[in-house]
Amino acid sequence: MRDPLTTVKEHLDAVHTGDPEAMAADYAPDAVLVRDVVYQGKGAIADYFTTVPERLGDGRVEFAEPRLEGALVAVAWTLRGGPGEGTSGTDRFEVTDGMIVHQTVTLDGGDF
Repeated sequence: MRDPLTTVKEHLDAVHTGDPEAMAADYAPDAVLVRDVVYQGKGAIADYFTTVPERLGDGRVEFAEPRLEGALVAVAWTLRGGPGEGTSGTDRFEVTDGMIVHQTVTLDGGDF
């Protein structure tokens, strides 16, 4: 079973592929993603991830090194290039049994 840091690092690698299925693969079936709205369940999260490549355009998400914050894994990020240039935030992940069960996205300003 993957530890929380490994799980999140593998998820971040999947984000860089641009493949929505790969991005959703690390989520538990009943996971929750809290962003501007709440996405409940792996299917809804996968649907959200289908929107990410188009919204990024030719931009790329630059992730800081994931760090443990108590029981959570936190990752700061910044968008480089594309229509969201400079957008930044921090994602906090709760991981159970090697799967993401809850993620909260906190934006530092506007969205992309």
